[in-house]
Amino acid sequence: MSKNGYLTFNTSKSVSEVPDSLLPENSIVAFGYDFKLQQLPIPNQGIATQVFAYTVGKAPFRSHIIQYYGLSKSSDNFDQPINNASIFAFAIILHEGNEGRFDLVYSPYGDRTSKGLIGCSSASNQKTYILHDSLNLLPFQYSFNLNDFIVYQFYNGEQQNYDLKIRSFELSKIYPVNSIVNFKGQLTNWGKKSVQSYYLNYSVNASDTISYLINQVNLLPNGEGKMNFTHPISWLGGIEGSLNEIDFWLSLPNDSIDGDPSNSHYSKTILRNSNKNWVDRNLLLEEATGAWCGYCPDANLLVNTAQKQYGKRVIPVSYHFDDSMSNTNANDFLVTYITSYPDALLDRKIFLGSNSTWLSEINSRLNIKAPVELTIENKSFDGNTRTISYTVKVKFKDYWYGNLNIGSIVTEDEVRGNANPNLWSQNNYYSKDHGSGGVGGSTHPLYNELEMMDGYYHHSVHKASPGGVWGVSGKIPQLVMPNSEYTADFSYKLPEASLVSYQKENNTPFCSTYDEPGYNEGSNIPARINLIAYVSDNATSYFERPILNAVGERLWNLSNVNSQVSALNKSKLYPNPTESISHLDIDNIRFGNVKVELVSISGQVIPVFESELSTGLHQIDIQTDDIDSGIYALQSSEFKE
Repeated sequence: MSKNGYLTFNTSKSVSEVPDSLLPENSIVAFGYDFKLQQLPIPNQGIATQVFAYTVGKAPFRSHIIQYYGLSKSSDNFDQPINNASIFAFAIILHEGNEGRFDLVYSPYGDRTSKGLIGCSSASNQKTYILHDSLNLLPFQYSFNLNDFIVYQFYNGEQQNYDLKIRSFELSKIYPVNSIVNFKGQLTNWGKKSVQSYYLNYSVNASDTISYLINQVNLLPNGEGKMNFTHPISWLGGIEGSLNEIDFWLSLPNDSIDGDPSNSHYSKTILRNSNKNWVDRNLLLEEATGAWCGYCPDANLLVNTAQKQYGKRVIPVSYHFDDSMSNTNANDFLVTYITSYPDALLDRKIFLGSNSTWLSEINSRLNIKAPVELTIENKSFDGNTRTISYTVKVKFKDYWYGNLNIGSIVTEDEVRGNANPNLWSQNNYYSKDHGSGGVGGSTHPLYNELEMMDGYYHHSVHKASPGGVWGVSGKIPQLVMPNSEYTADFSYKLPEASLVSYQKENNTPFCSTYDEPGYNEGSNIPARINLIAYVSDNATSYFERPILNAVGERLWNLSNVNSQVSALNKSKLYPNPTESISHLDIDNIRFGNVKVELVSISGQVIPVFESELSTGLHQIDIQTDDIDSGIYALQSSEFKE
């Protein structure tokens, strides 16, 4: 990699030369220019000046990115403050696969009056491609929106005279019966010659082709031009519950042959349903965070605000990276979707950017009804093995189509660890003690908190994804009928409870360093465990796996001390709270051996009764003098002698 805007695969050559009319051998040149890497002055001294490489995604869809950032012209003098025109940033992206594809990406940094080489060359320069056959002005985009960055795509192979390519196509997989289906999208021309006319074509279920001529246009060659299209003849057919095969294609550019028809075709199966009786949506809000991330506590506040505003309809999950709460499932999720911290996704469909948009996006998503409802049933916790077991039940309200998975997530609230900066203790850039004086100002809720918050309560901490990050397949058929029900069983072994101990006191609205008995729980506390279930699509692309609906529940509902009584019998414990003796009424539904246990919030099991009981009502006295004060769940079960 060269600081002068290119990389070469010829390791015997120097990478210090500046590309001119000849490209370096066996190279990719994003912007060949005489650059330098040096520390930038005020107000940009915090900008990194570097050329670096990294890989994102998962095989076989990985991308290797070579990023040029903070470059400046060798001729620039930085005696005075500078603006963005004196800072250059662009990238080369190598895509995994057989296409031989790479992209050149340009951002809103750099002097757009500068000219450099853009192109690529083979070994010994036997084949070269130079954009416009000359030096080019720096491709410059005025917007910092990633979707607006300028991208040049390169593919291996001989270029055709005409090569129409569908860039994007707007077609859902499910439409209500009798609703209009439009065929529209965006196309480009990868051929050598401009296109003035072409045809839009479609057929449904291999029936007659519906064609329409588009003319009097000027679609530029080399992929430089793009054009929106809409077929003027919509489709209204298909009965409720029917699957319909859609084929769409572009043809006859300038009444000539399309050199590569494979990229001008689009096929999809769409379902007609009723769009009736759908249910309220619960939203899965998946957040990327870390104890080391100084901006993340503000994002946590937004999540808390959403929960207070919408209650159980917003189901948060906090995936931690590179701290004491990280785990393999979390890392698999983060490496797939996340490039910065804090960040978040809604239902694995809406990718959130600036924190300022989170609440409005949540509100918009919650207003969209869902075709399936979920419940979590048969919850149990075995205090001896610390195994959590439960069943997820899903019920569809309408026809649905696709490869669907049932997934589950286990999270924990009020997680603490011993004072350990950036691993348990939360970094806080909003603190008045931070070098900035508090990045959110004196009115921010975290302003009076420490810069390193010992005893910080981490909420909604991801612990595991039983069944895998993408859920369990094979439980739901591809075509789903209204009122059909499906289930999946999940289990998770909760590690032993951990306790905390602190040397310094830091008890605030966000932190707790109490470590007396009953107050020193740190993590793996059953009473703080949440069980989450969802139904999601399981498309090939990770970015086309939206969640249809979700549900979240506490493992134990401690508002009712009897929450963990099994279906074996109905019980009532009184008085509650108690001092020395409690009375347990059991309405036993069948003759047999019955075991009753109390389980503390940390998972400690205390046997209180074990005997054979006949059917009917029984009263049992429980001596509680020797049981520590605290909150306990009551569970009962059959046992065998």
